[in-house]
Amino acid sequence: MDYGSAEQIGVFFMLGRVADNIYWLSRNIERASNTARFVEASCYLNLDFQIDNREQWTPLIEINEDMDAFSAYYDEPSRDHVLHWLIYNEESPNSIRSCLHRARMIASTLREVLSIEVFQQISNVSQLIPEVTHHAVPPHHVIFSLCEQIKKADMLITGIMSKNMERGIGYNFWRLGEYLERADKTSRLLNVNYFYLLPDVVDVGTSVEDVQWSALLQSIDARETYYRRYSIIDAEHVIEMIIHDSRFPRAIFFCLSSAKRCVLEITGTTISQPYLELDQLCSELVEVKSADIIETGLHEFIDKLQIKMNAINLSIYTSFCDVRTSSFT
Repeated sequence: MDYGSAEQIGVFFMLGRVADNIYWLSRNIERASNTARFVEASCYLNLDFQIDNREQWTPLIEINEDMDAFSAYYDEPSRDHVLHWLIYNEESPNSIRSCLHRARMIASTLREVLSIEVFQQISNVSQLIPEVTHHAVPPHHVIFSLCEQIKKADMLITGIMSKNMERGIGYNFWRLGEYLERADKTSRLLNVNYFYLLPDVVDVGTSVEDVQWSALLQSIDARETYYRRYSIIDAEHVIEMIIHDSRFPRAIFFCLSSAKRCVLEITGTTISQPYLELDQLCSELVEVKSADIIETGLHEFIDKLQIKMNAINLSIYTSFCDVRTSSFT
């Protein structure tokens, strides 16, 4: 399929492997930052409730559907085991250590694309995670400090990219990966919060539920924004903000509509398969109401959303990154 001139889509500069590397570099940095956010929120929740049981920590493993892999290393989902898996374990594919290690390896292949400042910051942040055994996971205040460093490093890298990188194909692949990773993680957090953290109907509508929704908002840096709009915690308002909001940068709709604009910048056309799939999904989100999602089942809604986002990710790979099928070849 012809998407325009070589000059328009940068076919002689941004071919499949480079595009794929930039896309996954962005996703790994975003994933590490997101993991730091929900680890931090969960530790605050632990301090609020003063409990340490599997009901609190299991959801953090389920977010990435890692329970089988987790169980091969640990006998139970205790605080220390879960935090070790999420932060320090290099065998955990979604741990902060693993994400930052992959980011550094990918960045080393992109020295001609990335600025010196970006490469140096990626190298620096990849060295923040010390080697820790699951018998020696540090206390909460050390975890909080580490998570804050990861989040600040992410913002610094993103800021440098925003200020220094040419607004071309590479930049749009970076933002595309960032937006899709953020939409994916936000949807998983929402799903796990609703499906796992409120197993008992007696908690619904109580202060326990309010604290849990507040922790969810904190994990995506949405709590202050939420309280500026609404005076009290309300599940429908929380879901409205997290799924449908067009102004909050971590809302699912915001991320997907921004990803759609990135695809348009990359291709210069509205007929590419990734664009069509993103456009359809954004339209579906506009049409569905938060009350309807709650009534028909948030868990089922998020499951379907995940399937569609996975299909979009595959479509991006086959359209832009697979040399056998790429539109750039």
